[in-house]
Amino acid sequence: MVVQQPYGVYGYRFQDQPQLPVYQLFATGYQEVTDTDYYWDGMKRIDGPLYLFQYTVSGFGHYRLGEQTYEIPPGTAFLAEIPGDHHYCLPRSSDHWTFYFVLFRQQHLQELWTELLQTAGVTPSFGQSSAVVRSLQGLYAEAHSNRIQNSFQASSLIYRLMMDLLQSSTAQQQEKANWPQQIKLAAAYMEAEFHRLQSLDDVAGAAGLSKYYFTRMFTQTTDISPMDYVTKLRIEKAVQLLRYSSLPVEEIAYAVGYSSGSYFSKVFRSRVGFPPADFRLAKALPSIDRLQFD
Repeated sequence: MVVQQPYGVYGYRFQDQPQLPVYQLFATGYQEVTDTDYYWDGMKRIDGPLYLFQYTVSGFGHYRLGEQTYEIPPGTAFLAEIPGDHHYCLPRSSDHWTFYFVLFRQQHLQELWTELLQTAGVTPSFGQSSAVVRSLQGLYAEAHSNRIQNSFQASSLIYRLMMDLLQSSTAQQQEKANWPQQIKLAAAYMEAEFHRLQSLDDVAGAAGLSKYYFTRMFTQTTDISPMDYVTKLRIEKAVQLLRYSSLPVEEIAYAVGYSSGSYFSKVFRSRVGFPPADFRLAKALPSIDRLQFD
């Protein structure tokens, strides 16, 4: 679980070690913001070039990268390059955003950062008891206790965080990469066709298996039944449409593959804990951290 710590922000300007591949910590913090004036534009900052890792503990914020806007709920982080075409902020629909962040110089870290983006993406998720979160909390605790006294100590903390990030993201990627080819084909088919999928026969056909054998093999491989996987995909897409479109709930139901708004609402509520309309109106925001689909 996330350990409660005093809020604070700590900056570092240690002397460079040009002859050594030392990672340079720029700042770390644990903050709670409640004012929508909290807004950082990646093109207007003068403190770069930097990398930023920011992890949500409670509440949520928004991160826009290019034309895409992401909600960053509890358990989710975002990765940003400064300068860059992005901004992050506290939206009006959120009453607070509590998070840890780490800023560090890009020198010596470009290859690791590129690998991390390729394996984890720009908005990875990590459990509160994960090695990544423990490293993040540990780094902040060292800063708060004034135990980061030189560039070598700072570098070792950044290295540990980066290794935990890479290990976690690579393990998640390899898990799916190790699926049997038939299951990969079936999953890809469901991911492309979930909005118009009527039965498992076509999915099994895409995998080249009988429906019975496919269902058993898919469940054994993924620990989730094929129809639960389809439901997961549909609800995830519905969440995006509820958040970022003005489509009526009935149209969203059809868009994600349900034949009626009432049945969609029933399934959505069973998975999320709130009806779609309440979720759209932000009444469901405190439960975002439970919006997990394995």
